[in-house]
Amino acid sequence: ARLAAAPHSRRSQAPTAEQIQYFHHRFSVENFNATWELIEKSNRSADDDAAMLQAAMASRCHWGVVGGPEQVATGDWQISHVAVLLGLGDLAWRYAQRSLALAEAEGFTDWRMASILEGVARADAANGDTAAKQKYYALANDAVAANAAGDARDVIARRLATVPKTWAAHCEGGKRAAAAG
Repeated sequence: ARLAAAPHSRRSQAPTAEQIQYFHHRFSVENFNATWELIEKSNRSADDDAAMLQAAMASRCHWGVVGGPEQVATGDWQISHVAVLLGLGDLAWRYAQRSLALAEAEGFTDWRMASILEGVARADAANGDTAAKQKYYALANDAVAANAAGDARDVIARRLATVPKTWAAHCEGGKRAAAAG
C-alpha cells in the first residue's frame, strides 16, 4: 500500500524544481557526512550500524537525482565500504562493481579510480576472493602511484593499508578488538 502525500494547505505551495534540487543535494551531502562519522566511530552499536548503512543508501539515492557520475560512483563506493564493515560481502561486491563500471565508462584515471579500485579490492577480500583482491589491490596501488597526489595519495594509501590480506584476518582482527574492549 502506498502512503498518501500530505496535502498542501492553501497557504503553502508545492516546492519548486529548484527547491527540490536543493534538498536532494543537501540530503545527499548530509547523509554522506553522517555515514563517515559513523564509519569513524569506535564501538558502534547495532543501531549505529543500521543508521550507517541507511545513511549511505540515502546519500546515494539523492545523488542519483542531482549528482553527476563522480558523485554516483562515490556513493556506490561508500555503500560498498559500509557493507564491508558490516560483513555484507555480497552487497559490498555489488556496489563496488557498480562504482567500477561507472568509473570505467566515464574514463576516470586519477585519484577517483585509485579509490574505486581500493574499494573493489576490499569488497573482494570481504567475499574471500583472494585472487581478485590481490589483482585490484595491485591496480589500486599502481593508480595511486601514477595518478594521485598530495592529500588524495595519502588518504588512499592509508585506506589501502587497511585492506585485509584475507577476510578471515579481518574477522579475527574484529574479534580481538571486541575482546580487548
